[in-house]
Amino acid sequence: MITVGVDIGGTFTDLVTFEKGQIRVMKLPTSRPPSSAVLQGLMRLRPQEPARIVHGTTIATNALLEGKWAKTALLTTAGFRDVLEIGRQHRPKLYDLFCDRPEPLVPREWRLEVPERLDYQGKVLRPLDEQAVRNMARRLKGNVDSVAVVFLFSFVNPGHERRTREILVEEGLAIPITLSSEVLPEVREFERTSTTVMTAALRPIVEKYLLELEAALGAEQVGTRLLIMQSNGGVAGPKEAARAAATLLLSGPAGGVIGARFVASQAGFKNFITFDMGGTSTDVSLVLNGDILYTTEKEIAGRPVRLPMVDVHTVGAGGGSIAWIDEGGVLQVGPKSAGADPGPACYGRGGQEPTVTDAHLCLGHLPAARPIGGLPSLSTKHAQQAIWRVGKKLGLELEKTAFGILEVVEATMERAIRVISVERGYEPTDFALVAFGGAGPLHAASLARKLGIPLVFVPAYAGVLSALGLVTADLVHTYVRSLVTPLTMITVAKLNAILKDMRGDAERLLMEEGVSPQACEYRGSADLRYRGQGFELNLPLPTRPLVEEDIPDLVRRFHDLHAQRYGFANFNAEIELVSLRLTAIGHTEKPALPKISPGPSFSHALKERRPVWFPEVGWEKTPVYVRSALPAGAEFFGPAVVEGLESTVIIPPQVRVHVDAFGNLIMEV
Repeated sequence: MITVGVDIGGTFTDLVTFEKGQIRVMKLPTSRPPSSAVLQGLMRLRPQEPARIVHGTTIATNALLEGKWAKTALLTTAGFRDVLEIGRQHRPKLYDLFCDRPEPLVPREWRLEVPERLDYQGKVLRPLDEQAVRNMARRLKGNVDSVAVVFLFSFVNPGHERRTREILVEEGLAIPITLSSEVLPEVREFERTSTTVMTAALRPIVEKYLLELEAALGAEQVGTRLLIMQSNGGVAGPKEAARAAATLLLSGPAGGVIGARFVASQAGFKNFITFDMGGTSTDVSLVLNGDILYTTEKEIAGRPVRLPMVDVHTVGAGGGSIAWIDEGGVLQVGPKSAGADPGPACYGRGGQEPTVTDAHLCLGHLPAARPIGGLPSLSTKHAQQAIWRVGKKLGLELEKTAFGILEVVEATMERAIRVISVERGYEPTDFALVAFGGAGPLHAASLARKLGIPLVFVPAYAGVLSALGLVTADLVHTYVRSLVTPLTMITVAKLNAILKDMRGDAERLLMEEGVSPQACEYRGSADLRYRGQGFELNLPLPTRPLVEEDIPDLVRRFHDLHAQRYGFANFNAEIELVSLRLTAIGHTEKPALPKISPGPSFSHALKERRPVWFPEVGWEKTPVYVRSALPAGAEFFGPAVVEGLESTVIIPPQVRVHVDAFGNLIMEV
């Protein structure tokens, strides 16, 4: 069965398929509804046999950012209805006295108190008042679209939550009912409440979208199975993805990191920073020794979500980011984007605001007659007019204004890379920069110079790498068991028993999904903290059963990681084990990347020489190469431009470029 990767972004929809050893790619403007572009691309690609379609989607993120979630009710333990609003003692902006928190996803009138109570060991202190739940069911019917149930200590004993769902169903409530004990069976009632409510609020939106997409695919007979990329870098079926809707919040960016690791590891890179710049945003992540880094702590649109996900940092900086002048007369770029429609001014669709793409066109970086994504030719005139309107306010000529826009947007991206490297104890100079997305290769060399990164790796299919990552994704399921106990007070036998229990659940699920035992992998980890700390660090556990000698090693590694992350280690403090985690991976068959032919000369790859503006030399007649015509082993120095079907690479002066056996570009900055 052929696998097709489909990544829907804010500006472009990318499709990638491997068929008979060949990669086929397509980039189209994102449509409304998004399924239209997907169907259009699939019909053009026309896979010759039934296809497994793996989809990365921004539907959950967009619903949260745009405030278009479903009307949701929260049923919670009596006395705890305001947990969602009280939150934590966390200020997103420390010195902003007028900073407003986001409004709760559930207004207070629909946060209903249920008489019931468990203690911290899960023992019943107050039985569930079933009649009160029945009364609430009648109130909810016809007034809300989704229900979240979050009871205190339900992660230890889920009985009251499960019985509440049974009663709601008995009373005829035919809407999604989401239990915290199934979404996030962990300590911390605020994070558990926030994540469960977010899942409940997004479920109807995600379910509707996936059902419509499945129906459209079935009607057009273009696929036989639909899988959805989750934030943890694994895929799941539509029903499971909709049930756990919050796991889709980083669906697209996760696919990019998976794809970057796949192509970079084949080229011999183990330590690198992924730099994915699309039309609307930029996503960066760090890969260490070939391993993707994960996190369980994230804020999306100012709202905390605690689920395992690829550790991606996102900023509002993309090719469609709009340049504007703030009240102080300072040039700003983003986070507002022109999107796909009307898009940048150069698209000629009525957009008037100057964008990053317009700046590149004005400087000759992009070919007006050969745009990516199936667009018609770009309008240099419209781009210049938009940039000039900003330049007049700044008192700058056209080129300096366009370059200034690029400098400002790169400052935003530079800060993002420092967040996932320097702020976590890693030096950017020890890593390569893997640049992809439709706009990433335009900025990669410049960013690498500013950060002191010596090598830039631009994959052969950089513009559609997130879709390529979807093709190579594995099935991934995560399990967690909260303990909150001193590490010295728990036996190795108990730890092994808990891990074995979680593994049993994982094995049954992977077997149901048709994964052979030989393709399964299980990775255990532990959340540790110094006693009294509010948050913890996650450390991997051995793949074999634990032995007594593993505990001192775990302690040593925790101290080392704490010192790296925060600059100190407290060797005299007691260490607490907060949670045990298990990640179950069902490995899928990976396609082999095709190699390109070597050649003694690449003069045939020269498309033209056109004037291109660089800050070092100004306007210079620069060679423009067709990427698909460059042979393996080709070497040259910048300035140069390399044009592909899905992205364009800018090579500044004095940068050396090498083409490897797979057609990847490696720049020595």
